[in-house]
Amino acid sequence: MDLDQDIPVPFAVFTLIYDTAATVVNTRYLYVNDAYCRMAGFRRENLIGRNFLDIYPEGVSWMPYCQEAREKKLPVHACVYSKEIGRWLDFTVGPATTENAVAFIFTDVDESVRKTRRVTKTDSIILRISKLLNNEEDFEAGMNHALEDLSRYIHPDRLYVLETDGITASNTFEWCAPGVEPEMDTLQNLDYDGYLSGWEKYLEKSDSVVIADIEELRADDPIDYENLRRQGIRCLAAAPFYNRGKLIGYLGADNYEKSDLINTQLVLNSISYFIGAKIVNHRLMEDLNRLSHMDTLTNVFNRNAMIARMNALAEQNIPTGLVYADVNGLKIINDEQGHEAGDQALQSAADLLGENFGRRHVYRAGGDEFVVILPGIREEVFTEKKEKLAAGYCRTMPHLLSIGCFWCPDSSKIEEALRVADHHMYEEKKQYYEQQEFDRRNPD
Repeated sequence: MDLDQDIPVPFAVFTLIYDTAATVVNTRYLYVNDAYCRMAGFRRENLIGRNFLDIYPEGVSWMPYCQEAREKKLPVHACVYSKEIGRWLDFTVGPATTENAVAFIFTDVDESVRKTRRVTKTDSIILRISKLLNNEEDFEAGMNHALEDLSRYIHPDRLYVLETDGITASNTFEWCAPGVEPEMDTLQNLDYDGYLSGWEKYLEKSDSVVIADIEELRADDPIDYENLRRQGIRCLAAAPFYNRGKLIGYLGADNYEKSDLINTQLVLNSISYFIGAKIVNHRLMEDLNRLSHMDTLTNVFNRNAMIARMNALAEQNIPTGLVYADVNGLKIINDEQGHEAGDQALQSAADLLGENFGRRHVYRAGGDEFVVILPGIREEVFTEKKEKLAAGYCRTMPHLLSIGCFWCPDSSKIEEALRVADHHMYEEKKQYYEQQEFDRRNPD
């Protein structure tokens, strides 16, 4: 086969040159055909054996495609603007038969074809990632998967989601390129005015934030400038997302690759819309789930949550402490002082139990009854807690609650154990009402 005659389009083979991190940083001409020489404007003897960047110092944009082709062992197709010859080139690069080498085939692309391909490529990226955000993965996995996939197209140092309520801002998801330090842990509960409000001026004139060079912030916005400089950010783009017209966050990209092959800003704007919708939907589902398991009056778990917790513990064999509490005289309080006073008594009971045992362990079993479930607690620790509770409420709220406690060594018998705690509570309540009757008959 005569490559000069049989391949009428520009064709070249390069040996890859790596740095110590195994990243392609240059190439060396191994072979070029006549069509390539005519396109490049060089004779073959002026190219063979020479390094590409010695001839074209601004040609670094080709190296990532060489790297990808060798690592995947598959052809890579793309369209870029070649500064070397001042034209758009459609090309395919793939592994060559020679070890550690790649082969390029080029074709000229006119402006109309380039624009069409740019639109098509941009649309395909948006469609692909929107599908990822709406597949069957759970919320966190889906968000992380979408950021990782987006990184393959815009090649940033870091992709991230910032969420805000207008008062604080937090980084809730991020993807980092190899070697880039994660920032998510440090970017939590930041003051919105100090960290993000400076971006609002960009949204007055555009539908997104684009800072092509952070040096433009040095004079007018030194706080934002220092925040970005500290993170090694040279440029960034951030697309906002909203809920009912209110700004609730941004999808951001630091040090992203400016490409003529795709409309990066349109990709970010479109994906931010889907991310915003996913976040809003997730928040709604969390709220619904919370409401289905919470007692809204006392802000502790409700009976549904208690039953689910007991069922789960019944399948285990771990020690569990149980507290059964009942608000004394709730009906009398409601009748004589009004339901607001009754609600306050219930809230006070929930607060008291939460302070002593942790609110996440407290359940309103119904009406005036509360249950505390303490899985995995040792008997001596449980005894100490119940004695501390008794001492505390005897001093501050002596008539608020009747309480029964029981430590169960085996949670598989938790229903029986709860009945024992209930019985202890009933005995204390009985004593309370007997004392009340005695006090009523003997006021002096």
